[in-house]
Amino acid sequence: MNPRDNNGVSTARGGTPTANAIKYTSNVMSVADQYMVRSGLNFSKQAWAYSLGLRYECIPTYDLIGKSTGFRRPGNILSAEPGVTYMYKKYNFFLYTPVALRRERPQSYPDIVRTNLTGVFARGDAAFADYSINVGMSFRF
Repeated sequence: MNPRDNNGVSTARGGTPTANAIKYTSNVMSVADQYMVRSGLNFSKQAWAYSLGLRYECIPTYDLIGKSTGFRRPGNILSAEPGVTYMYKKYNFFLYTPVALRRERPQSYPDIVRTNLTGVFARGDAAFADYSINVGMSFRF
């Protein structure tokens, strides 16, 4: 969570923001809340550990603290996340591959303002990966 509304960075990419961007508050970048929750099961056998979890990631339309104006791409994704870990002495090597089960792109605050002012439903674009590959290593001191 972050109480800051926006960071003052223009979305006009070096140009002048349009009158509509200013009217709908999408002329500056929002400082959005974000969160991720993961739950699952692990099974270990000797140096190997296997896991299967559910993972939920979200950038909400409205911040819990502070205002929610400015440009952001809210959305949430629910994924199944299988993983494997190999433990060798003080090292852990792991591989997790969340696979999307459900994706949602709700209206952003500027989308809602635009819809209310024009009477025409507006919702911006979004991009969600079908899967990701997370590889890493850790070392215990």
